[in-house]
Parts: sequence; C-alpha cells; structure tokens
Amino acid sequence: MEQQEDKQHPRWRQAIEDARLGVWDLRPELEAVQHSPQWKARLGFPDPHEADSTHFWRCRVHPDDLDAMLDAMRTHARGDAPHYEARFRLRSNGSGYRLLHSRGRVVERDGLGRALRIVGTMIDLTERAPSPRGGLAVGARELMAVRPLAWPFHRLLADRASLALAGERARLLPLVEDLLEAAMLDLQQLPQPPGLAAASDKPPSTDR
Repeated sequence: MEQQEDKQHPRWRQAIEDARLGVWDLRPELEAVQHSPQWKARLGFPDPHEADSTHFWRCRVHPDDLDAMLDAMRTHARGDAPHYEARFRLRSNGSGYRLLHSRGRVVERDGLGRALRIVGTMIDLTERAPSPRGGLAVGARELMAVRPLAWPFHRLLADRASLALAGERARLLPLVEDLLEAAMLDLQQLPQPPGLAAASDKPPSTDR
C-alpha cells in the first residue's frame, strides 16, 4: 500500500522539498500552526521545524487582506463552505510582501462540531524570487513560540518509512487529496525557476 502511494504522489513530495509547495497544519484550539520547514525557510523565518503561534502569522498578513482571509477560514470552519481558500499578501522576512494562494480543510472536529484541526496548502504567486534573510529579532522569535504539534501534516507526507504515521496518513490523504492536486495544477501554470526541472527528476529525500 505504501509503495503504491509513493509511486502515485512523488510530485507532491518533490514540490514540498523544492519549497514550491507549502503545507500547513493548524490547531485552532491551541492557536498554533506548523508549516513544512522548506516553505518556512523560503519565507525567511527561523526554526523551520518548529510550530508557531497563529498570532505571529496573522500579524504578517497585509492589513487590506486580513479580514477576507479570516472570513474565509471562519466560513469553512463553521461548515458553510466545502474548503477554505484565500489569496493574500504576507510579509516575509527579507523579501517583502509575497502574494500567496492558500487552501485548506477541516480534518478533525470535536463533539460540538468545532474545528480542532485544519490542514492545507500554500503556493507563492509572486513574480520576483524570494530572498530570505533567515533571522528575526529576539522579540519576534518569542511571539512565534508554541508547544510542538503531534504528527504535523508535512511529516505525514514526507516520512514514508514510519509505520507509526501510516494510519494517520491513510486517514488524512483522502480528505485533502483534491486540495493537493489543485495546488499542483496551479504550480504548473507558474514559471519554473532555472535548474528546478532537472532537480525535480531526483527522488525526494525523507524529511524529519
């Protein structure tokens, strides 16, 4: 089963490895979110393997785009839309504002129907290449700090060797496979950076 899945979807993993595709795992009750480390590094933020406060990321969304983004998230979380989708500008660390397109879906609710976990994708539509700085002031780092998340989404996609993750991966992938495919279709419409075509022929490495 795992070998068949690897043959079907290596392009997801390669796009994540190349930081062309970001995936994220949001836990609203914890006010925490974790992005795939390559994506977080692309945007210039430190501690790429760590989860962050949702407040930190909200503060970096352009003020003109924030309300629409949050409304789209709340609409889906209430069950009034089949998935979350938004396009917004986010202030990176070193590359200014980046125009991002994000999709997501609730994959876990409590007994009252409240969203406990939302996972999704993110791609960068900005024409200019990113130039991340890779550092933040101490105060900004403190705003990011939260407790680690169990089994973040990027690990489920990348860590194919772990039997412990196999059951959760089998549960989640059917719920969000259409969002991953939609993101990959969007990426095909974007210009590919020089040298990436050759790199995409290589098998993706296992992320920790």
